[in-house]
Amino acid sequence: MFNHLRIYILKSLKNKKLNVFGLFLILSFIILVITKLSESYVETIPFKVSYKNLPENMIITLDSTPQIDVTVSTHGFNLLSYYFSKPEYTIDVEKCSKLNNDAYLWLAEKGSYDFNQIMRQSVNIVSITPDSLELPYGILATKKVPLILRSDINFESGYNSLQGFVLEPDSVKVIGAEEDIKEIMSIQTALIEFKKLKSDINQTVKFDLQNISDKIKLSEQSAKLTARVEKFTEGIVDIPVTIINKPSDIELNYFPKQIKVSYYVSLKDYKDIKSYDFKIECDYNDIDNSNASYLIPKLIVSTDKIKSTELKQNKVSYIIVK
Repeated sequence: MFNHLRIYILKSLKNKKLNVFGLFLILSFIILVITKLSESYVETIPFKVSYKNLPENMIITLDSTPQIDVTVSTHGFNLLSYYFSKPEYTIDVEKCSKLNNDAYLWLAEKGSYDFNQIMRQSVNIVSITPDSLELPYGILATKKVPLILRSDINFESGYNSLQGFVLEPDSVKVIGAEEDIKEIMSIQTALIEFKKLKSDINQTVKFDLQNISDKIKLSEQSAKLTARVEKFTEGIVDIPVTIINKPSDIELNYFPKQIKVSYYVSLKDYKDIKSYDFKIECDYNDIDNSNASYLIPKLIVSTDKIKSTELKQNKVSYIIVK
C-alpha cells in the first residue's frame, strides 16, 4: 500500500514540474510576441482594387484586377489584422479624371486621403504605389449563348433515356465589354460523369469558366440537369417501300418491296408501337438527279416514343419498264 502511495506522489510531482515548465514556456512566448508587436515597423500592405459609381452601361476592361501597395510605418499591433486578410480599396470613378473618353485616371495623391481614413491615426503612410492608375473602360454588351453539357455518361445495359439529358436553362446571357464577349459562342458545364446509369438524374451543375475572363458576368451561375432513365428494348417491323413523285405513265419495278426496321423503345411503350408509325419512301425525282442504279430509302417516323431506328437495308434497286 505504502509503495503504491509513494509511486503516486512521485508521478504527481513529475506532472506538476511538466505543467510549470509548460506554463513558463507559454508565458515566455506571449511576452516575446507582445514585445515584437510593440516595436515599430515599415511594411507594404497590398490593397485589392474595386470600383463604385461606374455607369451601368460601362465596364473596366483591364486584363487583371489592379493592386495598390501602401507602405506604412507603425507599431506591429496596427499591422496584425492585415496579415490575416487582404484589404480592399474602392475607387470612386466619379472622382477620377477622364482620358480621351475611353479611360479613367486615378491619382495616388488624391487617394491618399482615403487611405488615411482607412488606416488608424497612429499609422503613418510612407508611400503609395503606383502613383496613378489608368482604367480603360468599354460599353457593356449582352448576348445569349447556348449552354452545352460536357459529359462522360454511359448507361447500364438495357437502360436509356427517351428525352435525353435536359439542361434548364438551356442558354445563358453573357455580359461584358463587346470586345470581350464577341468570341464566346457557348458556355460549357463542368464535366458530368456517370457509369452504368440506370436511375433518374436531377441535380445542379456548375459551369466550366476556366477560359472565361473574370471581367465577364453570366446571368446564371448553374443549371438544373434532369434525365428520366428507363428500361429499353428493341423491336423489329417490316415496312413496305413507297415510291413518291412517280409519273403516272411510268411503270417501275423495284426491289425489295419491304424493308425491316429495328427500333429502340422504352419497355413501357413497346406495346404502343405499331407498323403504321413508320413509313419508307423513295423519291422518283432522285433518278433524274443522279446516275445511280438504286434509290435511297428514307424512313419517316410519326411517333415521338421511339429513341432510335435503323433500316436493315439502305438501297432499293429499280428497273424502269418501257
